[in-house]
Amino acid sequence: FEELWYASYSRDLTEPWPYFNLEGSSYIENPVWEDKAPNFVQNVFMFVTLMSNFIPLSLYVSVEMITVMMMMLVGWDLHMYHAESDTPATARSTIVTDLGLVEYIFSDKTGTLTCNVMEFKRCSVDGHAFGLPMEKAEPPPLNTIHEEKSSDDLDMPDSVHPLKHLMACPPLASDLPQVDESNRSFALECMADTLTFNAEMFLRTMSICHTVVVEKDDDPENMIQEKKKVRALRKGKKGTSDASSIGSKSTKNGIKSVRKKAKDGAPAGYVYQAESPDEGALVAAASLEYGFQLLGRNSSGVQISCSCPSILEDTEVVVGLKNGTVTAKTLAARTAPPSGGSSRYAGLHVNTVDEDVRSRRERWSILAINKFDSDRKRMSVLVRSPPELGSIPMLLCKGADSSMLVEGVCEGAHMLNSIVGKDGTSNAKPESEADVIVLESLLGIQAHLGEFASEGLRTLVLGVKVLTEEVTEEWLSKFKVAATSIDNRDQKLTTVAYEIEKDLHIVGATAIEDKLQDGVPETIANLEKAGIKLWVLTGDKRETAIEIGYSTKVLTPKMHVTEIVDGPKKHVKALVAMELMRHIKIGNLPDYQLAGLAVEKVWSLKSILNCLGAIGNWRRRTWLAFESFHLKKIKRLWLSEENFENEMEDLKDDIEAQNRREDPRIQRRKVRELARKTIEDFWNDPDNAHVKRNLPHDDGASVVSDDPPAVFERAKTARESLRNRHQNELDADAMRIKKLALAKVSTSNRDGFDEEALSMQSFVPSKQTIKFDKKKRTVFQKIFAVDKDVRHGNLSIHLKNEYKDALFLDEKEQAGKKEIETMVGVAPPQRDFDVGSVKRGLVVEGAALKHLLGDPVMEEMLFAVASCSESVIACRVSPIQKALLLKMVRKYVLPTPTTLAIGDGANDVGMIQEAHIGIGISGLEGQQAVNASDFAIAQFRFLETLLLIHGRWNFMRMSKSCLFFFYKNAALIGTMMVFSERCLHSGTPLYDPWVISVFNFVGGSMPIVLMACFDRDLPRDYVMRNPEVYECGPKNEFLSFRMTLRTVFMTIIHTLVVYHFAAPALWLGGGVTPAFKGLMANWGRDVPGDGEGGDLQVFGTTIYSQLIYIVTFKALYETRSVIHGEFPTFTCRRGKGEGWWNRIGYTYVGVTWFSILFYMFFLYTYQLIGRDGPQSGTFFPMVFVTEHVMNMRSITWMISILAPTMACIFDITGKVFSNMFYPTKTQIHAEIAASGNWKK
Repeated sequence: FEELWYASYSRDLTEPWPYFNLEGSSYIENPVWEDKAPNFVQNVFMFVTLMSNFIPLSLYVSVEMITVMMMMLVGWDLHMYHAESDTPATARSTIVTDLGLVEYIFSDKTGTLTCNVMEFKRCSVDGHAFGLPMEKAEPPPLNTIHEEKSSDDLDMPDSVHPLKHLMACPPLASDLPQVDESNRSFALECMADTLTFNAEMFLRTMSICHTVVVEKDDDPENMIQEKKKVRALRKGKKGTSDASSIGSKSTKNGIKSVRKKAKDGAPAGYVYQAESPDEGALVAAASLEYGFQLLGRNSSGVQISCSCPSILEDTEVVVGLKNGTVTAKTLAARTAPPSGGSSRYAGLHVNTVDEDVRSRRERWSILAINKFDSDRKRMSVLVRSPPELGSIPMLLCKGADSSMLVEGVCEGAHMLNSIVGKDGTSNAKPESEADVIVLESLLGIQAHLGEFASEGLRTLVLGVKVLTEEVTEEWLSKFKVAATSIDNRDQKLTTVAYEIEKDLHIVGATAIEDKLQDGVPETIANLEKAGIKLWVLTGDKRETAIEIGYSTKVLTPKMHVTEIVDGPKKHVKALVAMELMRHIKIGNLPDYQLAGLAVEKVWSLKSILNCLGAIGNWRRRTWLAFESFHLKKIKRLWLSEENFENEMEDLKDDIEAQNRREDPRIQRRKVRELARKTIEDFWNDPDNAHVKRNLPHDDGASVVSDDPPAVFERAKTARESLRNRHQNELDADAMRIKKLALAKVSTSNRDGFDEEALSMQSFVPSKQTIKFDKKKRTVFQKIFAVDKDVRHGNLSIHLKNEYKDALFLDEKEQAGKKEIETMVGVAPPQRDFDVGSVKRGLVVEGAALKHLLGDPVMEEMLFAVASCSESVIACRVSPIQKALLLKMVRKYVLPTPTTLAIGDGANDVGMIQEAHIGIGISGLEGQQAVNASDFAIAQFRFLETLLLIHGRWNFMRMSKSCLFFFYKNAALIGTMMVFSERCLHSGTPLYDPWVISVFNFVGGSMPIVLMACFDRDLPRDYVMRNPEVYECGPKNEFLSFRMTLRTVFMTIIHTLVVYHFAAPALWLGGGVTPAFKGLMANWGRDVPGDGEGGDLQVFGTTIYSQLIYIVTFKALYETRSVIHGEFPTFTCRRGKGEGWWNRIGYTYVGVTWFSILFYMFFLYTYQLIGRDGPQSGTFFPMVFVTEHVMNMRSITWMISILAPTMACIFDITGKVFSNMFYPTKTQIHAEIAASGNWKK
């Protein structure tokens, strides 16, 4: 070297630098050294600016794009499109991901679960059921199939007949039962085609006992349709009108002329207006099915058109009924159809509406109407028959079976209760053959009522009572006095009604279907399997709500239903308190047991962790105190009175929630103490002594039992009695003993449990049967498992060996849970009933809620009882009570659950607005609910798809997207933090500023956006078949703390792999010489090549490229469902097949075009702008950098292969390892779905 230059530090600032002033060059000033380091504050702000990209600014834009796409997919889903009304689902809010977190659903009934359309389906008359049975969604238990099929199937189906068979004529005289010869003449002289007495009175009660009004139909469409029908019939066209809507009558020439009817059975051009849909359904059925048509109503009575002769046309029958020699019971017995065998209706002539030619009009005088009330649970009409039918005064009555089939009201109830009653203390026996026939009829009705109720039908029992003139006049005088009374008129009318509604002759029972929307029971069942609790809040009466509960499978026949009805305040609170103590004793509420309320005095790890919670509680309490001061002293100056009250109420709720959060045991102790005190006050009240005497066990713990509803027990006993009567297997006494035993077999164990033993259980934690072996958990499952069930050992692989063997038995060999436990010896075989295993339902009236809501302790007591119930139905609730019940759940469940409210009317708006998610159904009650909702659907069944499919997918997609966005930005900043140590923490950026700015778009953003729009971890069909996979959302599986830790750990791994695989290869000499020129091309030892590779821009861009590749590849294998698309994507065929948007391979488009290729395009464009643009500025440093990195150096491509490969190996290995040794339930279901065995 001719000259050797070296640099050193000199304190002489005037001495010129030698290589700055060479010969022939101008003078250059000496550089000024910085001899002071930046202070701490400068460093803080410098690194804050440098690390600002840690916050993924693209997340906001990307989330909005993803959300809009999710909303559009909701509207495009054909599975939620209602073709009849041309109504698609609509997402009116951006909370689409919250649909995957729902734990509670609050639903209205009318218009939401039902169509609000009643239809007459079945009836029971003379001990026979008419109308085909409704299809049951749930099959009977396996053990009952083998035990009862042989007997029930031989008898009960023969007593079921089509609805038209109710018009069957009575038997001939030779077929009559043996009765007194003196009374046989009445039956002998009856016309051959009259109905039985019970059938005729049943149809007359349906057509007369109501308040339906006939009005002119002003609907022009209906008028046009009626005119078309008439023209078609006159022209002789067939098949243009429904047969059930057309009757006929005979003309002088014997030709049948048409008698037109409207769709609801009213005369042509008229419609029926009923106070309740039930009455409208009964009147319509009487007209359309049986020809008893209501023609009109005025102040004097009702006019009907009867399509068959009446038994009251016989003069001797009328005389006998008036003087008392013939009663309704004897007349019913003489005209009853033959019993026994499958030919009981063989040979009987059945009248039909179309065949009848003796139509006549009758005017029945209405003397008085006893309206329905909640005490009597029935209504009755005092009428007088037309003169041609003897002008007989009689009472027609209909009501609930619980109010009709009771002693004092029902004639023969004492005999019925001697067989199907619970106590069985009555020894009443039939005294005559007529009593035997009446008893069989009552037994048949009782059996059919249980069958109807199990099918979810709304039932009514109908009865009649023939009165004498003296009794009629005497009662009418009392009725007029009560009706004109000013004080306590309702109570007086009720008292008068009680006087006449006695000794009714029961003629039959009706079964009406409140037309459910399609798929409601299946939807509710699947939502229950998904772990979502359903509360039905309705304004209908309690009986209606319960019937709909059975129809929708919200309630089941085997479920014990607790009814909290209106009453005195002390009684309502006592009932809730007793139910609470019962749940505590049987172990359903372990947190309220004495062991759960005890103060922990042992110093343990849990108590140490509670110290951290105490610090958090102190912080929250301090903040609430500041908010209270700020609201009362500062914000109060400008807030209006209404806004101030609202904010004060919210603040009080927050303070109350904080008090419960600090130590929930304090509030639970208050609840238990209040329950005990309430029960003691109730039993100490002398007015309640009779209740305690009637309890099966004198413990005073509860006035409720674990029996299913009484109607099912009574129905079962009635069926057994009828079967034995027909088979003649037992004499009367032995049969009664057997029936009593059958009536008690299902309740003896339930009423006989040891209350003292249960009381002792409240002192220790409840110990349920342990089915899982905790020792089968691996260390990895205990430490690393994300799923709680996996971590706690609650999967099938953790089952004890005996349980696992039982689960693999063939389905036909499995007889249920109890049989498996008995077989493996886990549960004692002799105990066939576990009081804690009884499924419970809660029905509460709105009038009773007024005694409970508002008091925090009573509210928590009510919620504790409701939380132990499988189903909750609130009836007769106001809109404000619906909102309060929903608010109660949000208040007392920790952590606060995601609630969903669904309704269709204006009375549901408050409930919808109070819930986290509001769904409106666009039905018949306007658009108020839709306008106040977040989502709108046309049918309740679409809620299943909205939650299980869109809700679950959306939450999964958004969770992965959020974690991915933070991951990619953290990896970017991580490499800069590692490089910071290399540059002595001077704040020198590793990457070019413009290259960093484009990272939010190309750095995996578009691939993850497309993944978040279309990814599916499980197929739609598999999710619909296995609704339990929805539980991963409420359990926060996709966004849990452990899942976040996994992401953080993998971010660190990828950061270290990217930097340490790339940086050493670049600074240790491998990046000095280009690949395709100079030394590596062997051009010559003195030809160094076209540029050097030690530049910071080249160094940073190379590492940045590896980061882009890794993030893009991770987005690819994080996608569970790769969209390959179809080739060619664009065709020349217009209007044929799918559009191009359905043929795009979105996954590969995002990975290639929108990520890697766009990144390459940006680098080359950036270089061109710097080269051809101004020679100074921000773009100039990238001149030839891209060409040098991508075109001239092989080390770039070697690193591009090794670094992403190693990073992906770490990530994929971790995923495979976790899926093998501690998988989540979602992963287990994904493997099952991928196997394809679930499709078989």
